[in-house]
Amino acid sequence: MSEYNKNYYEELIADKVVTKETIFRLLLEYLDTNHIPYAVLGPTDHYPDLTEEGDIDFVISRKDFKKISHYIHKFCSQSNLIPVQMRKHESTACIFVLSFYNKQQEKFNYIKVDFCSDYIRRGHFYLSSDELLNNRSYTYDCDKNYWQLNNTYFFIYYLIKKIDKKSINSRQFMQLVKCWSNAKPTILEKLKKFFNDDGITIIIKTFDQKDLNYLSEKLEYLNTTLHVKVSKRLRDIISDKLKIVKWAIKPSGLVVAVLGRDGSGKSTFINEMANSMRPYFSKTEKFHTFAGLLYRRGIFSRKKGTFSHSNPHNQKMRSSSTSFLKLNLFFAESLFGYWFKIFPRKARSHFILFDRCFIDVLADPVRYRIKANKVYIRVLYYLLPKPSNSIVINNEGEIKDTINKASTFILNYMHEKISQGKTVTSAPIILLKTQS
Repeated sequence: MSEYNKNYYEELIADKVVTKETIFRLLLEYLDTNHIPYAVLGPTDHYPDLTEEGDIDFVISRKDFKKISHYIHKFCSQSNLIPVQMRKHESTACIFVLSFYNKQQEKFNYIKVDFCSDYIRRGHFYLSSDELLNNRSYTYDCDKNYWQLNNTYFFIYYLIKKIDKKSINSRQFMQLVKCWSNAKPTILEKLKKFFNDDGITIIIKTFDQKDLNYLSEKLEYLNTTLHVKVSKRLRDIISDKLKIVKWAIKPSGLVVAVLGRDGSGKSTFINEMANSMRPYFSKTEKFHTFAGLLYRRGIFSRKKGTFSHSNPHNQKMRSSSTSFLKLNLFFAESLFGYWFKIFPRKARSHFILFDRCFIDVLADPVRYRIKANKVYIRVLYYLLPKPSNSIVINNEGEIKDTINKASTFILNYMHEKISQGKTVTSAPIILLKTQS
């Protein structure tokens, strides 16, 4: 067990109460102390009250962005935080997920920090970091003292972001209305770079009349005109494609297999674990035994009345030929399902939970009514992607304690995976065992 894994609880629980608000303030102090020019992006009405979901977005210079991973790891070591995820979702943007233990809630919590230099999205270059940093202002307030974009550039940046995503809510809209009221003339000048005359007319009508419904109706059109006006540059297209290659070489997702006999609480555990890990990944997914690439209900279906889930070991064994066929179908589904369906999800930073997997067949072939040589099963298992880590958890206590133990194990692995200078064995699957 690593030193980090042993001391994880002790360090966090013994420390003073940690909240997202204190982390936000510490991060601002760290950026100022290290002379890293920044501006907070997006709506700041909920900072530093970070009770709601979402990222804290920053823009920094291109030079500082190249060293952002080093900065974040140094900040975490100084602030007793655990960096557990780093995901470069654009060539000029990287999100970090930092973990800490919340003593009041008695569970692990997180904060997401997203840094970018130039504002590029899917190959469209919208705003340079220099332009954004040259148009920031300092907010003096008892609760809010930090650099943020001025009204003009906040409006331009955030409107483009919401149009590009084709999504905006009422709180976000009112932030834009406020900026429009304070800086309409300069905003109108900047809009010409991103929208045609019809698009600008729509925007004027929207914010003069404060009509969110009208804007929502026109988002599709504005999205199209924005992408026509700001076409993709070749180097940004290439960079966008290379991003996919980098994801495949160093995937930030995770695959976890949950093993345990019937009645050990796997289904409850998997549901709770999916909720617990959701903030750390772009998406969570659950699979039962197979990835569903080759598998269809008819292939392994059991006739009604012939199979008892409550007593699987007393069922009639298959013949040698049908056992051989089913075993190889299991193997093909596990192998091709992983590489063609599971791995692409892992590369896109999905958290994937399996309720049973091929190792179940190796451990208990009778349950699957398979009459086959265990040596042959081992040969097939050898050819599959394997776990390099596992943990045994006694699931007789409260589910909260079980989830905390599993979370510690997984966050420990994720931390070691992204730590600088740390070599970690590649783990296409982390095997998580539960006992009743």
